[in-house]
Amino acid sequence: MPKFPLTLVAVSGVFLAIATGTVAQTTAPPNVPVAVICYSEQNQSWRFGYLNRIDQNGDAQYSSADGKLGATISAKGVVLPPANRPAAMDCYGKTVDELRANGRVMDFQRAR
Repeated sequence: MPKFPLTLVAVSGVFLAIATGTVAQTTAPPNVPVAVICYSEQNQSWRFGYLNRIDQNGDAQYSSADGKLGATISAKGVVLPPANRPAAMDCYGKTVDELRANGRVMDFQRAR
């Protein structure tokens, strides 16, 4: 296996990122919580969904560490129900503002 100097690998990675358009924007979209908290009536437990990614259309994808919660908050701020199973969590169909008013989101702390 050929050995390349670390500098060459790092510089190549930067050029590849620029060439493929994968450079991240400099600021996160506003009002996107870092986590959402949902309650499962089915098994009487709280689930925390952590921000996984923000799609180009503005939809934010959330998932739990154990994989038992997957949620999408649309660019309009509504928690979308899953398309492939029944919506067992109480946060589906609610807006981020409703969840925030009930203490059910964790927000980024922006630097001042």
